[in-house]
Amino acid sequence: MKKIVTVIAVATLLVAAASLALAGEDGKALYDSKCAMCHGKDGVAKPMAKGARNLNAADFQKEATTDSISKVIAEGKGKMPAYKEKLSADQVKAVSEYVKTLAPSK
Repeated sequence: MKKIVTVIAVATLLVAAASLALAGEDGKALYDSKCAMCHGKDGVAKPMAKGARNLNAADFQKEATTDSISKVIAEGKGKMPAYKEKLSADQVKAVSEYVKTLAPSK
């Protein structure tokens, strides 16, 4: 009986870990396909995207939270379009979590 419980516990942990890993990958893939055109793959705004934030800037990374980033992704801001009709809430969260991983520029 202990072996069965141990196997189930280990399997549950592996599934949870795989889900977290996939969420991070999905966030990056979504960012690359939806955001990088303006914000750059490294978080540095492209010159053609006037007004776009440098998402790897130290001040942005310090002040922005995943919730505030999610809100902008979902609702849009300025010239940035809203993505609430194009991305699920989980996808928006995955992208916002990925944005927080972009290293601050020096």
